[in-house]
Amino acid sequence: MNKRFTVLGSVVLLIALLALSFGGVTAQDEPITIEFWHAMGGNLGEVVDELVARFNESQDAIEVVATFQGTYDDNYNALLAAFETGTEPNIIQNFDLAAQTMIDTGRIIPAWQLMEADGYDPEVFIPAVRDYYSDENGMVAMAFNSSTPIVYYNADIVTDEVLAAAGFDEMPRDWTFSDFKAICDAVQAAGTEYCVAFGQVGWYFEQILANSGGLYFDNDNGRTGRAGEALFNQGQGVEVFTFLTEMFTEGYAPNLGKTWTDTDAAFLAGQAAMLFDSTAGARGLQDSAEFPINTTYIPHSDSSERNGVVIGGAALWLIDSGNDEENMAAWEFMKFMAETDQQITWHTGTGYFPVRADLQDNPDLMAFWDENPNFRTAIEQLLTTNTTLEDGSPNYAVLGGRAGPFPAIRQFIVDAYSRVIDDGLTPQEALDEAAAKANEELANYNAFFE
Repeated sequence: MNKRFTVLGSVVLLIALLALSFGGVTAQDEPITIEFWHAMGGNLGEVVDELVARFNESQDAIEVVATFQGTYDDNYNALLAAFETGTEPNIIQNFDLAAQTMIDTGRIIPAWQLMEADGYDPEVFIPAVRDYYSDENGMVAMAFNSSTPIVYYNADIVTDEVLAAAGFDEMPRDWTFSDFKAICDAVQAAGTEYCVAFGQVGWYFEQILANSGGLYFDNDNGRTGRAGEALFNQGQGVEVFTFLTEMFTEGYAPNLGKTWTDTDAAFLAGQAAMLFDSTAGARGLQDSAEFPINTTYIPHSDSSERNGVVIGGAALWLIDSGNDEENMAAWEFMKFMAETDQQITWHTGTGYFPVRADLQDNPDLMAFWDENPNFRTAIEQLLTTNTTLEDGSPNYAVLGGRAGPFPAIRQFIVDAYSRVIDDGLTPQEALDEAAAKANEELANYNAFFE
């Protein structure tokens, strides 16, 4: 029998049984326990715990046990290790770069199979979110926490007078590297030590490359075939990396290394006028700052038009436990986390944007955005992303790269920063070095599937 229809048949039956259980018709002596691993610490973790508690209190058939595993990389590596020992969870919140690896494990139940059996409409999700986590059949993971990078700026420093000195009537949204530097010059001329703070991490390079229309990998960013070659050392990639490294070498940004937190501290201390950071930090930054914070879109290269951003963050993946009852219980929790109430709580409590398309005109959220416009910036930046080109074909740049060893490849870009800043390589030389390492990783990984 076709395995797909065997899975779908059991899904239909078990969804019906669980529905009876939740409705109070079928009693259970003990609830089904579901292990859920996540990578949300601090205030983000507190909101996750709130949502898990809300689910557990909403019914008595399933108990979800949530475990914080550390960073995205920690969580990813913990799962790979758990596969070796048979201690993997039922659900894992895994980050964007892990998508190809998760598919290749053969250990997940794709979300599209569960959706088909359950009559769940994937159209409820924002198209960019849905497309990012889809293969040729449909969604493979359940969208949960999606983010994009934005520019935060200190409105007491980036004033109308400073903008006028740079030649602008207001803070731009569609702006080039030259525009960015012009405002930086005006900011520093007015007395602020640094223009911008950001960590030497791989994400900003990926995002600004996409916004500039550049591809990270061949085969349409690994979307129409397995990625076999890095393209980030060509064309737009060099222009983007030159801009980013010049922020440090030309004194526009403090060299704080591979950090996410020290850069926030520099911004909040007024040492830097602007900050590259995730929308996920909107709540924490807004609540911590002693000055008014505004936000705008990330810049793009001088030689390109604005394309938009790639979905960041993570999704929920259902790992096949071999126990149908557990799998269906896990699916119930995944659906719960994507429901309207949970997505509103998640968005307003963190800054990750709601992944549901039907929430864009929600009256409660619209009132919240009117009072908190910084939370709206991310959504508008995403909704104005050019997902198709002029000829109607997909804009693979903003769909994002997909490759099995992407987490390791991102680290090569991180290392490339220091090769320019500390060792004196040109951006082209540093990217060529990173691309050679990336190509070796791709060849080794793809050899398993030949």
